Amino acid sequence: MEKKLAEYKCDTNEAISLKLGSEVAFGYKGLQIQLFYAAGNLSTLFKVKYTSKVTETFDCVEADDVEGKIREIIPAGFTCNTDDFISLLEKEANFKPFGTLLHTYTVHSEEAGELTYQIHKADVTCPGFREYHERLQTFLMWFIETASFIDADDDRWDFFLVFEKYNKDGETLYATVGYMTVYNYYVYPDKTRPRVSQMLILPPFQGEGHGAQLLEAVHRFYCSLPKVQDITAEDPSENYVKLRDYVLVKLCQGLPSFAVDKLHLGFSADMIKEAQDKLKINKKHARRVYEILRLRATDMSDEDKAREYRLEVKKRLFGPYRKNQRELAKMRKCLRPEELVSHMSQMDTQTQHEELEKSYQDVVEDYRRIIERLASQA
Repeated sequence: MEKKLAEYKCDTNEAISLKLGSEVAFGYKGLQIQLFYAAGNLSTLFKVKYTSKVTETFDCVEADDVEGKIREIIPAGFTCNTDDFISLLEKEANFKPFGTLLHTYTVHSEEAGELTYQIHKADVTCPGFREYHERLQTFLMWFIETASFIDADDDRWDFFLVFEKYNKDGETLYATVGYMTVYNYYVYPDKTRPRVSQMLILPPFQGEGHGAQLLEAVHRFYCSLPKVQDITAEDPSENYVKLRDYVLVKLCQGLPSFAVDKLHLGFSADMIKEAQDKLKINKKHARRVYEILRLRATDMSDEDKAREYRLEVKKRLFGPYRKNQRELAKMRKCLRPEELVSHMSQMDTQTQHEELEKSYQDVVEDYRRIIERLASQA
């Protein structure tokens, strides 16, 4: 029986070209989940195909409702008919990007030459955008493990969209490249704090610099608004932090307080103020910018300069360990000896030093990659 059942298991990541997670679909042979999106307005074709499906119940287990699970994610309005979808594709020339154009840039392609891209800011008041966003946000479910949908009806959401602008058969067309959602939090008494919530560049366009272009355009937009306190991100991934570091260094490197002759004097109040006032960058992020620019300006082959830089960075990294030491001092007053020994073993000094050194090396490695990227874009 188990052998027979095994024939009806399909890896959903192989059955669909978009990411569904590591689940296994039971009850099918040769399962294919087909999802096609029109490049511009994201009109959707959805089909489920399989060579065979279990028709009886085995040990009270029925075939998984794969189609039902997908239907819970994709919004109403999709088609299951290929001819209808082709008719929708023929209307793509009528699609125009939503909202206000913020930025236009080009990317060189060996095959296609100079390609043109646009970044637009939109909100739910734009005609047709609500329905478009419902289709757009489904990509989060295919490509990001912990993604969830947002309540787009809340007017504090801003949407930033990236499109490729291209010509085909004499007509100007647009293809969706990626997007970002930002929520505007209130800061007492009269400020706002935009927080990046979601950011996705679709796989065919990844590795071409669109993420950096989008983040920089969004940052410049909010910098122009007097009521913005600073710009943050909700639970940022490591890749997002690296991208943000690159963009913020690019923006800050021209500020007077971050000039090369100022970097060796240490992280200053002038840097904090200028980054905050001119670029809406908070103190924590400004500090990372300073460390990256100082590394770029430091001759690390000079032992004294290298040591000075290393101590400067480790001083910041040591913060969590210093906090542990303060907690340990409190514990000495309230814990029994056997409990204190348990906690002390977790805060072993040698281990702290080793972890601190590893953290430093990892940080410098990330910083060097950013410096190399800046040099390649110069």
